[in-house]
Parts: sequence; C-alpha cells; structure tokens
Amino acid sequence: SDPAPAAQLKLFEPAGADDGITSPLYAGEAGATASNLFTGFLDATLPQLNLEPADYADLYRSLIVGVNVRPRVPVHPRLSIWGPFEARLQQPDIVILGSLNDGTWPEAADPGAWLNRPMRKALGLPAPEEKIGHAAHDFTSLLGAKTIYLTRAEKIDGVPTVPSRWLMRIVALLDGMDMRHAIRMDRAWLGWARARDHIAQRRNIPVPMPKPAVALRPRRLAVSAIEKWIANPYATFASRILDLDPLPPLGKLPDASLKGSIIHDVLAEFAHSHPTDLPPDIAGVLIAIARRKLAPYLANPRIRAFWLPRFERFAHWFAETEPARRTATIRVLAEISGTMVLDAPAGAFTLTARADRIDVTPSGLVITDYKTGQVPPDAKVGDGQAPQLPLEAAIATAGGFTGLDPAPVAALCYIRSTGGTPPGEYRTVNAGDVGELARTQIEGLKRLIARFDDADTPYAALRRPGYSYDYDDFAQLARVAEWSNPSGAGEDA
Repeated sequence: SDPAPAAQLKLFEPAGADDGITSPLYAGEAGATASNLFTGFLDATLPQLNLEPADYADLYRSLIVGVNVRPRVPVHPRLSIWGPFEARLQQPDIVILGSLNDGTWPEAADPGAWLNRPMRKALGLPAPEEKIGHAAHDFTSLLGAKTIYLTRAEKIDGVPTVPSRWLMRIVALLDGMDMRHAIRMDRAWLGWARARDHIAQRRNIPVPMPKPAVALRPRRLAVSAIEKWIANPYATFASRILDLDPLPPLGKLPDASLKGSIIHDVLAEFAHSHPTDLPPDIAGVLIAIARRKLAPYLANPRIRAFWLPRFERFAHWFAETEPARRTATIRVLAEISGTMVLDAPAGAFTLTARADRIDVTPSGLVITDYKTGQVPPDAKVGDGQAPQLPLEAAIATAGGFTGLDPAPVAALCYIRSTGGTPPGEYRTVNAGDVGELARTQIEGLKRLIARFDDADTPYAALRRPGYSYDYDDFAQLARVAEWSNPSGAGEDA
C-alpha cells in the first residue's frame, strides 16, 4: 500500500521515456493525451498518495473524467472544432457558435457544494459569476469573423430550452436599432429535413402475432417462465422458438440479477450444509459463505462498499428469524428439481421447477422462494399473475420433486433480502387453501397450453395491465414503440 518512490515513479512514467521503446499505450491522440496526463503526475510538488492497489482504478477514473481527447487531424480539411479559447487564437472565414442555450453557454453559476457565496466572499474567493464574465469575453471575441452562425437547440430530449442570455440581448439590441435583418435566419436546411421526413403514405404497424407451426412450439417450460408466457407470449416465441438470447452489454456493471444469483447461492449452500440442525453462529456462517462467493467481485467498489455490508445486515436478521422457521422442520431441501407431465392436445407438456427451498414438516411441505426485489402481493399469487409458487406446490403434491414423496403443501412463503430497514422480510402467502390454489392454477395452465396448441393462436406481443415490462429483452424486436399507445393497444390481442 506504500510503494517505494522508484516504483511509484515508474507507475506514472510514460513508456519509452528513457529506454527508447514506444508503447502502444501512448500511440495516437488518446495516447498523447494519456502521456501528458501522466507526465503531469511527476510534479514533485504534488502530494504523495498511499493507496491500496484495488483503489488505483477508481483514482485513475476520477482523474481522467475531465480530460478530453482531441483528434489531431480534423474530419474535413476545411473544418476544425475548437473550444472558445482555442477559437480566439484563430482567424477563420466562418465561425459557428453552437449550444447557445442558457445553462450550456454560459453555464449556470454554481458556488459549489462546500462554500456558499458569503463564505467565498469572506475567504476572498471570486464569485461564481466571474466565470460567466470570462465566457462572455470569449463569446464577444468570436463575433469578429466575416460570417457567423449563432445556433442553439430549441428542444433537448423533447423539452423546450431557454435561449442564451447573450443571444437574447443581441436580438433586443438589434430590434431597438431596427436591424433585426442583420441576423436573419438561414433555414434552407429545414426544408431538407422536412423533405427527408416526408412520408407520402403512413402505414400503421400492427401488433406482431406470429403463428409458428405447432410442432415448433415449446413442449417444456419452467414454472418461472409461465408468467412471461401469460404476460407477453411474443417473448416466449422469440426465446423458445426463434432461440434468441440478448447479448450482454459491454462493460456491464454488477446489477440486481447478479446480486440475486449470489444471494440464492449463499442461502442454498447454507441449507445444504445444515439441513436439520442450525450452527451456533448462523450469521457468521452465512457471512463466511457470502465472502467466499463475492471474492471474485470484491474489486468492484460498489460490491465491496454496499453489497457485502447489506448482506451482513440481512445475515443477522436471518440468524434471528431462522430458528422460529425451523421449530417444526424435520429437514430443509434447497435447489431441488422437479417435473410434472401434463396431457395436452398436441402431446405431453413437461412443467419443470427448481425450488429455492422446501421445508419438510409434520403438517406438510413449506415451499419458500427467495427474493431480492419486490415480493408479489397475495392477490397476484391468487389470481394467477404470479403462478410460480402455486405451480411448485402442484408439482410437490404430485411427488414430482426429486427425493420427495407426494405430500400436501402446508404453506407458500417468501424470504426477501434487502439489507436495508428492515434487512429482510418473511411473508406467508395468504391466498386461500394451498391445495385448492395449486389445482386451480394447474387447470389454468392446461387451458393455456391447449390454447397455444391451436395453430391459429398467435404468440402476440401484449401489454397487459398488472404486469411489468421494464425488462422486456425483445421489445425492440417486437417494435413495441411503433404500435403501443397510452391507451394500452395490444392488451386484448
């Protein structure tokens, strides 16, 4: 954490400084900018920093956030893109002053997060408005070219903008001198834009309703995929029939799906290790497992600073509440697989499941699902909008889970990990008799399967009320933005 001066100097020293070797790291415009940045770090007056190696990435990221890489060769030999100060040193024939919106040019006066205006005045620091004066000097210096174009965006992301105060003052001055014609607007390009966007005949895009052959339709689905099949059949069509998978985005940061997967793995390993008896230090065991699971990701500051401490809070909550859940439990099974074969018009249909946790008790089975996001309300579980747990109950009742004999299901539960306040939540589904609920939703699933076994039933891209479509991977493929509307087009397709 406290490198020797020579090693520290080498860390910031541009390659090839004294060994004659040119590193590709410093090639091109970006390399030259990086070389200048690192050379500036060799200033002996700068304070020495003692950092852990894992913190260097964040240090560099914070240092380069304000550094711009400018191309040495312009896009066109007669075109140059300069900053205000650079442009003042040139004498071009035509100058285009862009972004003349208030808040952009000039920027809003900001005293900063630490010192208010009276404090800045007391310390003898310049007022924030002084920067506006410097920017105004740049602006007026650029008005001496032969031809000048003053441009701004009237809307940004569909929101109207305010013209720059300088632009409004110029207009007011010229109006007073009856010389508005001096800044007449040359808008020939508007005609070009309108001609490009002109559509002789507009055709409305209908909701996609593919009807693949019955032989191509899936004959096997997991209980976790049934909700998507009900809410948006097109997503099932794209993933199960077209066999499409979204590519992971480049540079993807740790997200909720990774967090949920790790917490599931931690709780599953704990249950596998302690199926009948609890260890003396429940929280300690959970935290040790979590640290081992999170070890490959601890270089990420978000995981190190937030995920692990929040899981530790959840672990202590789990340690306080788990003994009560285990009071009448004979054994706990985790990540247990199950199947159930259903008769359907086009042939057998296999329903699969992988239950997060099943407690075997004298009064029956208790099926628990782990959540890191929102827990569905009882009403959605009861009416089939969140059918995962009732379908798992149907599989368990029929003896479809590996290593479990047919048995009634006494309760359906959720354990939610938040790490906040409270750190966790344990909730039992209160939607009526579990056996009746399982039978009802299995019958509903059979009707759904029979409906899609009909070749005339389309896999329509739906937007049904009560369902969330925030993470629809195939919304662009279905061209949802072209046919959907605020009134909910496609809901009854």
